[in-house]
Amino acid sequence: MRTPTGTQSIDRAAQLLVAVADSHDPVTVGELVELTDLPKSTVSRLVSALERNALVQRENARGPLRPGPVLLRLARRGVGEPDLAELAAGSLARLAEGSDETVNLAVPTPLGVEHLSQVDSPHFIGSTNWIGRRVPHHCTAVGKVFLAFGAAAVSPGRLEPVTPATVIDRRQLADQLETVRLQGHSRVTGELEPGLAAAAAPVRGAGGEVVAALSISGPEHRLTPARLAELSEILLQEAAALSARLGYRTTNRGAA
Repeated sequence: MRTPTGTQSIDRAAQLLVAVADSHDPVTVGELVELTDLPKSTVSRLVSALERNALVQRENARGPLRPGPVLLRLARRGVGEPDLAELAAGSLARLAEGSDETVNLAVPTPLGVEHLSQVDSPHFIGSTNWIGRRVPHHCTAVGKVFLAFGAAAVSPGRLEPVTPATVIDRRQLADQLETVRLQGHSRVTGELEPGLAAAAAPVRGAGGEVVAALSISGPEHRLTPARLAELSEILLQEAAALSARLGYRTTNRGAA
């Protein structure tokens, strides 16, 4: 059998990508073989390449495939719309100046939270680079925003702990998400990592759906409960302002 040329490989990878993107439900490798009429070995090899480049993703190591973070980002942008990170730049700058902590813009994906943009803290302690790092929904401030407002779903499996501090049951999580909905934002301390505190607020698109979140994070000794409560006010203001730039209109500040 002849080895596919570079052009053939690109055509076949594009064929697989279209099949995954067009499917209403996640698709298995076997289903892709049937849909594309390609050899299973070829499909497996190309799927691995698409996964490495975040164009497709799985919920677990051998699970079905769905669009990956890169495709989801492109879909959220829309034709002719300004980039979300560019629109959020002003809000991130003001949050950084007002908090002196690390601030982020994050978006939901089926496998966790993805951080798109960041302004670093001026402090040596707490200035972690979150860009390119995927974190769980259930134990992070941004993730709980996405879960609470329907931008992400709780995994049907066990809520895996990231650290001993993140062991959490579903009833406890449900109570926390209800609090997030009532407050309009989330605050988390010591769940993703001991000593790490954060607050996050939802950003809505023109249709009212939550498309992103703004967050402030730093060490617990600086971001005390009182300080988090104080910063949550400016966080909500900037989330509302960014939502308005995306076309969302509301008279209820807490819903932003």
